[in-house]
Amino acid sequence: MNIISKNPEQNDTIVFADESKPDQRFKKKHNEKFKLLIVDDEKQVHTMTKLVLSDYFYMGRTLEFYSAYSAKEAEQLVRDHPDAACILLDVVMETNDAGLEVAKFIREKEKNDKLRIILRTGQPGKAPEKEIIVNYDINDYKEKTELTSQKLFTTVTTALRSYMHLVELENQSKQIREKNIRLNEEIARRIVAESNLTKYNRSLEKMLDTKKQRLEKAIQALKASEKELQQTYRLAAVGDISSAGLPKIDSESRNIRKNLDTIDRFYTDMNNMLEKYEIFSNIIASHSDTKAQGKEDETAGDIDQLKKNINIEETMEKYSAIIQDSKAGLNRIKKTIKDIAKFIPEHDEIPEETDINAMLENILKKFRAETESKIDVQTEFGNIPEIKVKAKSMEKAFRELVKNAFEAIDSHGIISVSSSYGKKYIKITISDIGYGIAPEHLEEIFRPYFTANKKNARGLGLCLARSIIKSHSGTIDITSTLDEGTNVIVKLKA
Repeated sequence: MNIISKNPEQNDTIVFADESKPDQRFKKKHNEKFKLLIVDDEKQVHTMTKLVLSDYFYMGRTLEFYSAYSAKEAEQLVRDHPDAACILLDVVMETNDAGLEVAKFIREKEKNDKLRIILRTGQPGKAPEKEIIVNYDINDYKEKTELTSQKLFTTVTTALRSYMHLVELENQSKQIREKNIRLNEEIARRIVAESNLTKYNRSLEKMLDTKKQRLEKAIQALKASEKELQQTYRLAAVGDISSAGLPKIDSESRNIRKNLDTIDRFYTDMNNMLEKYEIFSNIIASHSDTKAQGKEDETAGDIDQLKKNINIEETMEKYSAIIQDSKAGLNRIKKTIKDIAKFIPEHDEIPEETDINAMLENILKKFRAETESKIDVQTEFGNIPEIKVKAKSMEKAFRELVKNAFEAIDSHGIISVSSSYGKKYIKITISDIGYGIAPEHLEEIFRPYFTANKKNARGLGLCLARSIIKSHSGTIDITSTLDEGTNVIVKLKA
């Protein structure tokens, strides 16, 4: 039998009809509960609601009740329990629309879209159902007089089912977002991998093409090897020249220059003499008498014959060119002597403990000041120990390597210099993103006087650097890809 209020306009007390308890289809799990918020200014409503739903059980979970008796308390309750599943909300409390303001607070200020709002009212005339449903984001509207225990069970169950669907939807959306993030990361990784693979394939194709060309030129290479062997013998002989012998060569060069200057002076004097002789001969011819005419004619004939015999005009014409060519040759000898001097160690230089990082920083600083191009120099110096080296010689070697990196970039680019410490050695890496070295030139880059893509270069920098590094029992390795850049790795014993 249903028991209802006789005057619902004056009394919004809720009472419930006697009905059988709902079937319990699931075994209770007391450690999992739905949070149910009860908001009503009548304490009896709270008591009756908790009593009717005390044994409520849905999807293996029971209810956990939280009460508020005013709109202000309700707002605080919503803040404290953002994970609440359902709220039974009275419309008329301290004001006629207090419950409606709470509903607006939940949706607009707290942005809580999952909390299921069930409006309950004992005075439907003050809150018409149609107007409320249209204007407020609520999930159900019930008059207190119609809520039996069974209908309350149904209403709460419907709300919780909707809540669970929203929670599941949110979880699925979260999983989808996470999967999308992982998918995007995987796509990014694959793009990078494909880019690296493409670059590797290009390098491999170039390598295969280079090897094919090398095989096709095997005969030419064998013939060239004999020439290279002869050149090696000559370079070995250069290596045997001592620092004491170089001044003698230079002295001989100066003596030859003196001799050439003397010949040049003789040439000038002789030329002047011949000119004066010609003038003198003309004067004699103009003042001679008829008796000496025969003798003069004979002498003039002898001079003319002598000129023809020695071809004096041709000799005089070529004489100056010969002198100038000899002087140019001496200049080339002088430059060659200076080149050889670079490869002869300075015996007076004593190895000393040296900070390689500071040496590299100083070299880079000088190149930055000398270079006007927009080259970005990046450094990453590790914690390396000082090592004992001939500092001046080693600075020459690193200066040549850094200079090559700067010269490999036209105007814009990046140069990277780093150092690290291993168990037995320190490692220095100098890299540039420049025009690189063609594969067929990689085997020749350490050969003296070899140059590629460089104007006015003598081709001794890398040869000198390797000679100095090897004299310190170190190693130097160079890898390069045309139009991509060059990587130089130097290892020195620590």
